[in-house]
Amino acid sequence: MNGSAIYISYVVTEMFCIFFSIGIIVKANKNVGTDLQMRHFRGMALFFIIYLMSDIFWALGQGGLVPFNTTLNKLANTVGLIAVTLLTLGWCIFVIYRIDQNKSKNMKLLMGMHYAIAAVDCMITIASVFNGFYFYIDEKDIFQFADGYIVHIIFIFIQLFGSGIYSFAQSFSNKQVKLKKEYRLPLLFIIIPSATAILEGILPLSPIVSLGIFLPIHFAFLEIQNSEIYSDALTGLNNRRRMEIFLQDMIHGATEEKPFRIHMIDVNDFKQVNDKFGHIVGDKTLQLVADALHNVSDKLHGFCARYGGDEFVLIVSDEADVQEAIQNEVNALRQKCADLIPTISVCTGCATCRSGAITAAQLIAQADEQLYIQKEIFHGRRKPTEDTK
Repeated sequence: MNGSAIYISYVVTEMFCIFFSIGIIVKANKNVGTDLQMRHFRGMALFFIIYLMSDIFWALGQGGLVPFNTTLNKLANTVGLIAVTLLTLGWCIFVIYRIDQNKSKNMKLLMGMHYAIAAVDCMITIASVFNGFYFYIDEKDIFQFADGYIVHIIFIFIQLFGSGIYSFAQSFSNKQVKLKKEYRLPLLFIIIPSATAILEGILPLSPIVSLGIFLPIHFAFLEIQNSEIYSDALTGLNNRRRMEIFLQDMIHGATEEKPFRIHMIDVNDFKQVNDKFGHIVGDKTLQLVADALHNVSDKLHGFCARYGGDEFVLIVSDEADVQEAIQNEVNALRQKCADLIPTISVCTGCATCRSGAITAAQLIAQADEQLYIQKEIFHGRRKPTEDTK
């Protein structure tokens, strides 16, 4: 009975992991990532559940709690090993899609490598049922890893290191703090499972590896979900909610000696872009303007966000000519895809905050009023004055 109790505690722990993983699958929708990203994330969580179920069946069988024989032992462990391979593949492809949505050549090469390794690993696992390369069942009907199991470990770590190091390297080229943090998350899928695998070697018959796999999945999902709350899905910029929180903080600290400026930015004739070229080109146009704004914001050490529609916000302490800077950046980016995106121009309206006595709504209204004047000038309905040039 004591031996059975050990396996029961093993099963209970893994059942909790299954329930939490089901919750992640239900919540992992397009609100926290693209359909392609979330499809692989859900797939990874699903294969993790399959791994847990096979492990639970093995534990119940080894503990004498369910009918078990050599064939069922081999089947349970074969399914478990294949599930580990496929959940690793799902995680790696999710990471690659998450950090490289433009489908670059590096991305396609890395994905091809992951699929090839996973396919070879699965075939060796199935063959091991007959040749005992990865595992075998001893004379006491106990599952044992064979010397060749190290190959499976190597395959898993090649995949994890491939996507993890690629993601980590990409974090240095992205200047957004929240994205830097997210791009370094895949390292957890290397460090935590490795540490728990060592611990399970010291403490056998404990489900430490299962917890070690679940923890980075759960942590990554929470971190991504949290970042999406304050991110605009289309452009990747901060959203209006995040901007309003940031603006309140800036107003609270504003003084005559430490003023800041809020710029409302609008894409000229954006409706015509949608009507003439379609909404796909319209989306690409907004993404290009967002990239340009992000680059300018980085140079000026500012904060940028999508306010809504084709309107953006830039908050800076610098007195630079923001409209010219953004327009120059837009022109430079557009040269790379001029055949896909029509000519783009922007208008800006600015308001300065020198005191905490003003509200965020009043400050935005002032900037919006100046933007309206610039739009009138752009359309030729108003002549520029010294104050509006």
